[in-house]
Amino acid sequence: MRTRPTRFVHGVRHASKRLLGRHPTAYLAVASRRHPQSALHRDTDLVIDGFGRSAVTFAVVAFQVAQDGHVHVAHHSHAIAPILVASKRGVPALVPIREPEATVLSGIVREPEVSVGQYLRSYVDFYRRLSDLADTVVLARFDSVVEDLGAAIRRVNQRFGTTFVEFDHTADRERVVFDLIEERASRPPWQRLLGEFLCGNISFTEYEELTRSARMERGNATVPEALVQRPSAARDAMKAEALARYRAPSLATWRARAAASYRAVLPHAV
Repeated sequence: MRTRPTRFVHGVRHASKRLLGRHPTAYLAVASRRHPQSALHRDTDLVIDGFGRSAVTFAVVAFQVAQDGHVHVAHHSHAIAPILVASKRGVPALVPIREPEATVLSGIVREPEVSVGQYLRSYVDFYRRLSDLADTVVLARFDSVVEDLGAAIRRVNQRFGTTFVEFDHTADRERVVFDLIEERASRPPWQRLLGEFLCGNISFTEYEELTRSARMERGNATVPEALVQRPSAARDAMKAEALARYRAPSLATWRARAAASYRAVLPHAV
């Protein structure tokens, strides 16, 4: 019988990822082995990444739906390393950002075994390093990503001379994106093909054609509310319960540092 990792194990994993993320060469070597589809490679056209729970998933899915082609995207490391490497190599990068309270509360709902203090330290570490890159990447506020991603893509095109298709933020297109996000969270049997779509090896149209029969056969899958990456009343209730822990007096210094690190990058964002 398998047992769940303890809080201590989760904490060690979280801290190890934060520390490894400070060393781009080592991080990318590990990421290329563990997540070859989504890692940064020499043929990467765009990096879409950011701190966890900052609308990275919405940005990646909506971007690829809009392209409906073979644009190679590195995504979802939730570490500063690939953003740093992209900046040095001149690879276009889009980085969603989000204020600390909402980010950390969403994070501990998804990973309750990781402490609020650890999330705050990771947040500060990420954003302090991101501030040094603000002039070489495109930063997009959480609200901008989920309400008008097309504007962020337009800024990428202006900054890097690219011609990526802007996402048309209509209700119908948004529904398509959230359906795909829900599908991803359910870990479907065709998860490999979903990964191929997100990284740009296959287009949205190709993905739909390759998975149509399997999706119809499977039907709707239930996704635990803590794992979904769309607006959720149930998850909002979980966040409300976690708020007291976030606002504990013992974490006042780290909350202040997180707020300051976010304010430092905010003026650079669309």
